[in-house]
Amino acid sequence: MASEANSDPCVWISTTVNNINEVQGTIRREFGKTWRAEHSPEDVEWSKRMVRESDLGWKRGDILTKEQVGDVWYFNTHPEYTEPPFINGGGYPLVSESAKAVLEQFDLGETVFHPLTLMDSGETRLSTPEPYYLLNVGNKRSMGNYEALGPEGEVNAPLVSIANGVVYLPSHYKEAQLVVNPDALTGPDIWLDPKVPSLLFLSDQLVTGLKEAGMDKGWGLVRCAVGTL
Repeated sequence: MASEANSDPCVWISTTVNNINEVQGTIRREFGKTWRAEHSPEDVEWSKRMVRESDLGWKRGDILTKEQVGDVWYFNTHPEYTEPPFINGGGYPLVSESAKAVLEQFDLGETVFHPLTLMDSGETRLSTPEPYYLLNVGNKRSMGNYEALGPEGEVNAPLVSIANGVVYLPSHYKEAQLVVNPDALTGPDIWLDPKVPSLLFLSDQLVTGLKEAGMDKGWGLVRCAVGTL
């Protein structure tokens, strides 16, 4: 098991995308001010629509199109500064090619890796030592007994109900308090729950594989119990 201290069945949550302090300054070329200043109002409106569609789409578990993702993204770092295998790239989950190779050894279901070219904003050089991909997890599973986690507005609850319980807002540093249903132990090894934006769920065996390959850095992994509340 991935946890040596506890052999009870579990899954894991990647909390990085739920942490605004972990956001890396990554932006798609067409979303930048320079690109928009050089293009027509119609093109600018198109780029804004792509922002909305891609931001909402990946959180819902929709498979994004190439138009929604783009190809060249700006990341003003230097390739000698090796980034972790998983980064919160401008609010999107991005994984390195090395991490992708590990993930592909498991059951990823409908997951898609969108290839990105990460360059400095002047487009003079690549800014990472290896390619990165937008991790587009298309496996949608509602696993949590969210109604038992406390009333809306409860300060100590790990989730706060918004939109009348259609969506729940996860509280950072409290993700480990979540409990998922036993059904989570079967099916794809990575999934998301459209009711809980900004969290990725991973099976114990997938996390074990990431740890053994040294590819677990950057995910912000926390152990999540399996059971009922």
